[in-house]
Parts: sequence; C-alpha cells; structure tokens
Amino acid sequence: MITNEYRYYLETPRITGRRQQKFTCPHCGKNKCFVRYVDTHNGCLYVANDVGKCDHQHSCGYHYTPSEYYRDNTWDNRNTSPTDIKEYCQPKPLPPFQPLPMEYVVRSHSPRSIFWQWMEKDVTERLNLTAEDLKHIYDDYLIGATRDGKAIFWQIDHQGQVHGGHIMQYNRSGHREGYQGWTHIKLIGDGILPTDWQLYQCFFGQHLLAKRPEAHVCLVESEKTALIMAASQPEYLWLATAGSGGLSKEKVACLQGRRVTLFPDSGCYDKWNKQMQLTTGIDYNVSSQLENHPANTDLADLLLQTTESP
Repeated sequence: MITNEYRYYLETPRITGRRQQKFTCPHCGKNKCFVRYVDTHNGCLYVANDVGKCDHQHSCGYHYTPSEYYRDNTWDNRNTSPTDIKEYCQPKPLPPFQPLPMEYVVRSHSPRSIFWQWMEKDVTERLNLTAEDLKHIYDDYLIGATRDGKAIFWQIDHQGQVHGGHIMQYNRSGHREGYQGWTHIKLIGDGILPTDWQLYQCFFGQHLLAKRPEAHVCLVESEKTALIMAASQPEYLWLATAGSGGLSKEKVACLQGRRVTLFPDSGCYDKWNKQMQLTTGIDYNVSSQLENHPANTDLADLLLQTTESP
C-alpha cells in the first residue's frame, strides 16, 4: 500500500495493495459494477457498504461519497469524529482548468466512426432526412472519431474552450457496447498532459449557445439522443449532460437567461428536478413525459420506435 495524501479513496490496487473488488450496486442492482471507498487511515477498510461509485455512469449514475455519508449519519455508534470529516471535506484544491487544444477536435473530425455510419444509414432513412440535413448536425457538433471507429463527443464550452472528449464505442445497430472513456486518459498516458490534469465537464453542444443565442434549449442525457433530436427537431438547441449524474448547479450556470426544457431519462425525473431547484435565473421546465416508460428510456428511443426500420 502506498502513502496517500488524502484519507478516503475509491478502492484500487495502487491504493490498497490488494486486488480491487467490485460489488452489486445498491442503486441499479447490477453485479460487479460498484467500487467502494476505503479509509486509508484505518487499514483500508470500507467506509460503508453503500459508499462508493457505480461503473454505469449513464444508466445508473450512483455516486455516494464519504463526506455525504458522514453528513447523512449521526456520530453515534461510529469511530469517526468531526475532525475526521473536516479532514476529508477540505482536501487539497484541485488543479485549475486547463483546456485542450482545439487542434485535437479538428484532427478527429471525421465521419468514419461506426456510430456516425449508423446515423447516416439508419437514422437518415427512419427520419426521412437528407444527407445535407445530417451533415449540418455533424459539422455543428464537431463529431469526432478514433482510428478504430469509436465516436468522440467533444465537450466545448460557450467560450470555445475544449474540456474533453467522451469516447464511445457503438455497434452497427446503433447500440453502445465495449469501450467507454475519455481522450485525456490517453493523453496523460502518453505524457502529453500532466498526471494531475483534471477533467471539468461541460455540456455536449454547449459551444452552440453562442451561435444560437435566442434558441430554446433542450437538455437530455446522452450525446446520441441530442444528435438524433437535433436532426429531428432542429428548431431547438439540443445539449447533453453525458450521464444522469451530469447535471449540476455549476454546469447549468451557462444557461442563465435562457429558456430551457429538460428531458431526463425515465427514472431520473426526481433527481433532475431537485438539482434544478438549486439554480436561479433560468426559465426552465423539467418534463415528466418519459416517466411512464421502462427505466432508462429516452426521447430517441421513443422517436425511433415510432418509425420503421429500413
């Protein structure tokens, strides 16, 4: 086990010196996807059975931290003191935001991803779109691709600063499978970015806010849904959070003064509604129209279900 700067960490072999264990997520119920937090000042014991993070960021998004656990529980019958909590809740400040060069976005801008080939073939026919309609979406959202056909969904803010690239692997039926990650992981591994480089996410499509200052903004969870809805209903400006947990007071600050409708996936209405209640200066409405559908249903699912496969 290595010497650690902070007290609480998600369990990894580097931190504990033992093989990582993954448990059943207390939120979504899936097996071997939940990583618990360990206490490095107490022999790397687990903090509690429900304190940890689910691997399924998009479909589940569960992340319960030690500070939240200690906040929610009394001090009775525990060996943790308020001093211990203060130690965790006041960690060393994160490094400042360091944008990535726009050059990476430009170089990756390519239709060669399997995802985009599916959009060009299947979605175009289902929604009766022209090639020009889809090219407009492709150029607006600066869709990228890796050399082996994975899609890159770049997060660029309203000031044109590149925050990161969300890499997603899709099959030829338009379904997500296999690898999911971020461009900065490889850049750090290659020594291009410093090891302490920090990802500060913004919305996918956020750079279009400056281009369309009067547009009614619609916010969804997945990048795929944002693109399909942008092709189907271009009169609105579609942004994506890149995960059910990707909505925060800090991220929505860019929507000050805008008219916004949020479309959480089914099962996430309460979560998103509570988060938006923390904001001010935004004329928003959280739609509940998906709540009567199976869990994790989104707008694109409904739209494509109403159209015939080619």
